[in-house]
Amino acid sequence: MPPWFETTLAIVAAIAAVFFFGKYREAAAALHESERMKRKLSKDLDRYRDVPQLRALRDGLIGERNLPVDDEGREHLLIRNSARKLVHVTVQRSAAPVAKEEVVHYRVGGEERPLQELE
Repeated sequence: MPPWFETTLAIVAAIAAVFFFGKYREAAAALHESERMKRKLSKDLDRYRDVPQLRALRDGLIGERNLPVDDEGREHLLIRNSARKLVHVTVQRSAAPVAKEEVVHYRVGGEERPLQELE
């Protein structure tokens, strides 16, 4: 085999190896990114899975939906915590609508503070 042919084969093999390892790194980076996105979207899905439950809780607390009431007048509900475990909540409430420009205050340690809307 002539020396120029062996040199050409070595150069072609080196170029092919560079392209192969470049594609391998690109595929590995894409796989890593897809795993990262899967974890992120899974966390988002857990957050959105709680939305109907939170809406039902809101509606139950403001009186648009009836919660089970015991003999003492306490309302009961079951919701899941961040670890997806069931939690039994007992509520004794009084709900009142608020006018648009009205500021609601509450008292802590003898000091009156304005109440912020829950976001």
